[in-house]
Amino acid sequence: MTKNSNHVQSVIRALEIIEFLNEKKEQGVTQIGEALDLDKSTVHRLVNTLRYKGYVNQNPVTQKYLNSYKLFEMGTIEIDRLGLIRRANPYLEHLASRTRETVNLAILDGPRAMYVEKIESTEVIKADIGVGRSYPAYATSLGKAMLAYTPREKVIRLFEKEGFTKFTPDTIGSLDELLAELKIIHRRGYAVDDQEFIPGLACIAAPIRMGSGDAVAALSISYPRYRYKSGGKEELSMVELLLEAAKRLSAEFGYEGGVND
Repeated sequence: MTKNSNHVQSVIRALEIIEFLNEKKEQGVTQIGEALDLDKSTVHRLVNTLRYKGYVNQNPVTQKYLNSYKLFEMGTIEIDRLGLIRRANPYLEHLASRTRETVNLAILDGPRAMYVEKIESTEVIKADIGVGRSYPAYATSLGKAMLAYTPREKVIRLFEKEGFTKFTPDTIGSLDELLAELKIIHRRGYAVDDQEFIPGLACIAAPIRMGSGDAVAALSISYPRYRYKSGGKEELSMVELLLEAAKRLSAEFGYEGGVND
């Protein structure tokens, strides 16, 4: 990382610890120090400070550290200032009751899609992605649905230095490929993840748009691929339900255009 006199190094290191724990879950002082090239005494001071402020917890059995829910709670409060979760819940409930599949609500967090609300399927075999988790937007239908209604220049800035991990053989592998698919999504009004992130899992998503036309969030329906034929009648019926819900919710945020305007 390039040093800058306007940056406080201790703050940067503390944030790097939070980011590392977010990725690796529970870790010890030695593991944190080795990963971030910090000595143990520095790690001890930083994690103890983060623990004091409530951002990090310590497992009393293993003595290792893990992130608390404080940042998630703060983010949820910020999201709720828009009334997003409150407004979206009736639509999530409607989609869940009509499809019996898992439905999700996500926002765009930089180049990642963050899941902020969901209703699980009542089926024994179901899609299960936890609230508060975030994943590369290019690999999820929720992320692609939002990116398709994000200015092209911003998408390029977000992903021009991004490494496109191939989670499955069908995952988007480059910025050019992503931009080409976003054009298709914009034209038809919804995105599809057909086993692009998790083998055996399919997902359709539609954007929630503001008065400006940009996406503020996205709704999705997730399901095991084996249950529905790709592009079949049952899947297309779910697409219609999803688009109608997204259209109505978008209207609550001031969007008056059509699905693919």
